[in-house]
Amino acid sequence: MPLFAAANAKRVIPERDAGVVSVLLPEHYLRTPLTADLERLRDPRRPPEDALFVNLVAKYFFAYVYEGAHDAVVPLPEITKLFEQFSRHQSLNEDGDDVEVMNSLRQWSFALRMLADLPKTAHILRSVALRRLSPKILEQPYVGLDIGTGSGILMLAAEVQARRNGFDKPEIWGLEYDRPVVERSSVLVRSLGGGEVVFADARDVSAYSPFADKELSFVSNETVSATHQRLRREHFAKIFRALFGACQGGLEHTAFFPEGLIVYNKEMNVSVMLSRINGFQGVPEYETLDFYPQGLFIEGRVVPLHQLGEEFLPYLTPLGRSLISRRW
Repeated sequence: MPLFAAANAKRVIPERDAGVVSVLLPEHYLRTPLTADLERLRDPRRPPEDALFVNLVAKYFFAYVYEGAHDAVVPLPEITKLFEQFSRHQSLNEDGDDVEVMNSLRQWSFALRMLADLPKTAHILRSVALRRLSPKILEQPYVGLDIGTGSGILMLAAEVQARRNGFDKPEIWGLEYDRPVVERSSVLVRSLGGGEVVFADARDVSAYSPFADKELSFVSNETVSATHQRLRREHFAKIFRALFGACQGGLEHTAFFPEGLIVYNKEMNVSVMLSRINGFQGVPEYETLDFYPQGLFIEGRVVPLHQLGEEFLPYLTPLGRSLISRRW
């Protein structure tokens, strides 16, 4: 019986030599299943070290492509191979590549690109998972919403956040409009207890009708583009405009990721902070301008985008650093 199977193709991965160079430093790789790492993180009595977040992202990336891998101890060389394949998945296959695996990487490329940037995503995962919620949020049932959910990793982060804040039965939803991504993310997130992914366009006000009468505890929006990409291209503002238009009454005490986003327009030479205060919209006179992200307000401080995840780099090998996808 194969240990793992590609989510669509049910293909076996060949075992790789244990001496193959790794994406993570071997001394920081936890030889435990993804499910065990999640249980460890959910326990508020156990302060998690940073290595755990890097492990979670790497194993989730692998489990997204290989169905059943979330319950198994995955050899680090196999994870490394998948990262190497993703770094060139838009190009032609090489000899020895599993065609079905490469096609899966192409099909889910947009969702996987965040996971492929291990240090940045580990930083975001830590920020969301360890966030202490306000007393007002703790008084209500926990309802989390991930708008433009992609791979669903932030839904798991929200579920951990809820558990560590004392909620036994959090309700968490993810909205995604890429149907192949919805199909894969919903299976994996549900199998890990992270909630439900539904097919919906987060830019559409009607997508929020099931949540219009709920008090939302946490909302995440991962569509923060890279510093060289226009914010409008990622639909960041449109998604938040739809959310605030439909759920304004349920957002009074909501915790957000990002807490704030600093954006810059070179023609006007102006920087603007987008946050819950302005509905993540900025000012009307700048609405048609092209803004580029500069920094995140995260963990109570402003972090330039190019520095996001820097503290997690020591857990990666030189190969791991070279394979990081900086395009999301």
